[in-house]
Amino acid sequence: MTEESQAEDFIADAERHNEWWSEGIGQDLQDATDRTPRSDFHEVLKSVHEEDEEGSSNLVYPIYGSTGIGKTTLLYQLVAALIETTDFPLRDPGFDIISSVSPRQILYVPLEDSLYHLERPEEGIERLKQVVDYFHTHIAPRHGRKYILLDDIDILNLDEGEKETLLEFVDEDTYLFLTGIVREQVNLRELSKAGNIDHVEWPWGVLPMKFIDTIGYPEGEGGLNVDFSNEFRDQLESYRSDRLSGPNPIKDVRKGLNLKSSDTDIQSAIESLNSLYFDRFGPSERDDLHDAARDYLRKGGTLHRTTDSSVRNEIIRSHFLLYLYKGLAKYGSIQNPENLHRLSSIAASQAGEELKYTEISERIGVDRRTVDSYLGVLDDGIAVTESHDYSLRRHRRTRLYLRNPRHVVLLSQRQEHFGFEEYSQQNVLNHEFEYKLARTVAFDHAMRLSFSVKAYEVEYCPTDAGLVDYILHRDGIVLPFILSYHPHTDSAEQIALEFDPRDGQHTEDGSENLRELEYEAPYRFIVTDSVPKKVRENESLVVEHNDVSICYLPYWLFLLIC
Repeated sequence: MTEESQAEDFIADAERHNEWWSEGIGQDLQDATDRTPRSDFHEVLKSVHEEDEEGSSNLVYPIYGSTGIGKTTLLYQLVAALIETTDFPLRDPGFDIISSVSPRQILYVPLEDSLYHLERPEEGIERLKQVVDYFHTHIAPRHGRKYILLDDIDILNLDEGEKETLLEFVDEDTYLFLTGIVREQVNLRELSKAGNIDHVEWPWGVLPMKFIDTIGYPEGEGGLNVDFSNEFRDQLESYRSDRLSGPNPIKDVRKGLNLKSSDTDIQSAIESLNSLYFDRFGPSERDDLHDAARDYLRKGGTLHRTTDSSVRNEIIRSHFLLYLYKGLAKYGSIQNPENLHRLSSIAASQAGEELKYTEISERIGVDRRTVDSYLGVLDDGIAVTESHDYSLRRHRRTRLYLRNPRHVVLLSQRQEHFGFEEYSQQNVLNHEFEYKLARTVAFDHAMRLSFSVKAYEVEYCPTDAGLVDYILHRDGIVLPFILSYHPHTDSAEQIALEFDPRDGQHTEDGSENLRELEYEAPYRFIVTDSVPKKVRENESLVVEHNDVSICYLPYWLFLLIC
């Protein structure tokens, strides 16, 4: 094939994927608008609206996440929200950019589903330049903003110099969106030409839906099988969203726990937690939220495209294995991608149990340095995340957590997860596996909370009485969380009393020198699936023991604030 005919093929492929340029909106776009938008869509739409309001004439918005997580659906829904020929989203937040452009002002290029993966790496970017040039010269009107959406940019295998070419697409009055599987592939902020762009957004990671998001989602699409009233769902939506005015106790909790702010006020956060539990929610609503949290463990915040549970599992398993064997292995130049699978399976079966690196090395059959590189790739892909010991300077042990609880089910042995392969409640009780899921989900939500409150990371700390499961900290202020979930509910208060925040040891960035910090933990938090009777009767989540303040957090409330 000649170079000219190849260019024509790529242009024809772009025309096929952008059916809204001609009559109608196309089946793919219709399918996306039939699905309820997730919170990531609303956050992206809000960010674009704010940049438009501030007068940014050009913008770069990078998005990353695992295979099948919903990045493509998000982009299609963004297209639907922008063009004037659709009525989407149905709940109009009042943004001026909604339904503001002609369909011919938008170019969407799905690189994975196009011809780019057939090209040599150095030629793929050239074909993309030809398509973008064709869009500007033959499709888009001369005036008005252009929107360019590049899906699966990782297919191009761009080096740093070729990434600069992406910024050349961002002319005056152009907004560029791009997706990839890991943060580094889509991060354009450090490039030299980024200074010519009005705003280059930090990469936005798309994760499985967190607990509070699933409450407002239809049950058939991945929501929870709990019959909340529409009024109560609206109430939770007002707490979740920054777009709505009025009292927001969840936001107040995060504000009080912000470890980087000069306004850090943990006492104020405790008062907001008390208000949420005792004032905002009645007994029946608290019971419903408890049931919803258990349902979330079983479903894992995963979007559903079918009601058949076995098909759902196979789709999720296939997406994850494709991500490991193709996406992450390629990204990390890993010769034996099956080792990523093995590590993920270890994380599923151990589910937060402490592991020695020497033990991991022996099970995988590689040295410690290679194990570290594998775990780094899995962490970059938000697939498996490590938790380190809060009190150890040199880490010889770790705890591994899968970030999607459904992966814990699918990578475990059936004798472990029996009764949880289905998405509905079973007659068979499997408390040990439910505890594994509860531990995994709590870690994932603690990671999200750490981002919100500007903590450094999520660590753990053993005591003689048991484990402090999740520790968030920054500059000496420590937030310890102890998980007390059936059947592992013994000694929670004793663990809280024995925990000494002064055990913390952390080094300066890029150095082996210890930071000189005065660690303090104003409160110890016990995350529990069964709030003690004394707490309910006293109508206070806080109990005092020997000058130690312990705050009981219902498991569902912990998930709600993260």
